[in-house]
Amino acid sequence: MNPTSFALRQFQPEDGAAYAALLAASPDTGSIGMAERFEIDPYQALVGVHGDAAGIVAEASGHDGLVGGALTRFGSCQWEGEVRPSALLNTVVVHPDFRRQGLASRLEETMARQFGEDGVFFAIIQRNNIGSERAAGKWASQIMRGRLASIPIKMRSTRPAGPFIVRAVQPEDLAMVAERMNEFYREHNLYPPESAASLGDWLQRTPFGTRFRHYRVVTDKGGSLLAGMAVTETCRLRTTRVTHMSAVLRMLNLIFRVIPRSGQLRALTVSRAWYAPGRPEAMGHLLETARWEWREVGTTLVVFTDVRGPMMKICRVRPWTGSMIAGFALRAPVKSSEDRLFYYG
Repeated sequence: MNPTSFALRQFQPEDGAAYAALLAASPDTGSIGMAERFEIDPYQALVGVHGDAAGIVAEASGHDGLVGGALTRFGSCQWEGEVRPSALLNTVVVHPDFRRQGLASRLEETMARQFGEDGVFFAIIQRNNIGSERAAGKWASQIMRGRLASIPIKMRSTRPAGPFIVRAVQPEDLAMVAERMNEFYREHNLYPPESAASLGDWLQRTPFGTRFRHYRVVTDKGGSLLAGMAVTETCRLRTTRVTHMSAVLRMLNLIFRVIPRSGQLRALTVSRAWYAPGRPEAMGHLLETARWEWREVGTTLVVFTDVRGPMMKICRVRPWTGSMIAGFALRAPVKSSEDRLFYYG
């Protein structure tokens, strides 16, 4: 089919079911193949969870349903020592029957053009996804390969022991947590600075009748804050089906079973994680506690981190962990320094 027959338009509330069907039929083509299934209407998930977001979808003559789409989340982030507007190009998808016709490039370039030139526009591309990297090359000014690890961690059946106290964050904690977090990520690119108000608003936002974002902190017996992190019940929004893995990862997974036999991942996502200087063991205890606390909710705790960041060691990443490695496609007024770490969460 000739690419000129594609019609692009804005993502509308009534497109939810068609977009969900498109995602289910269009797994990623990187090192680990994955297809997403939304548990609620995708449009409601986008607006209810992220608020300031938008998307475009593509249709083709003679095809029933959507053939492509791209979603973008807007905000602000640190970039080379300044705070700039940002936009994450998220969930770019093209139906397998319509790939290699330039549609992904058109979707991405349209969203980049709508965002403008003054901020940081970026996308995350899984390693070995050649098609996505080629499409991003049409708009990106910099591609940083192999910088982001998505680390899956199995849940645990026993509560971890340790000399720490883990509790839910309280309203009076939020200012201190935001301050500690901002200091922890002071030199990271793509980190959105937090305040007590922004953190509280983020935790309260939900497309459900109940909270699905939670924040836990670790203290010593004297009550001093040592670490903190958010856990999002992402599996209530969407689940992930692993469609293929490399032969090596398949073999390792038979032994260590990081990915369930069914191939269905019900993920809980870690974000906004920090720890006090010299206290990585507090962060480790918090991760272990989360693995136990949410054991009945999901199958996997997922941590995102720069591959050069301290969370790689805390998460004890091994070859059998099944980490997905990705890179960043970036367009910004100033290029990223090679030595700066990236934040994603």
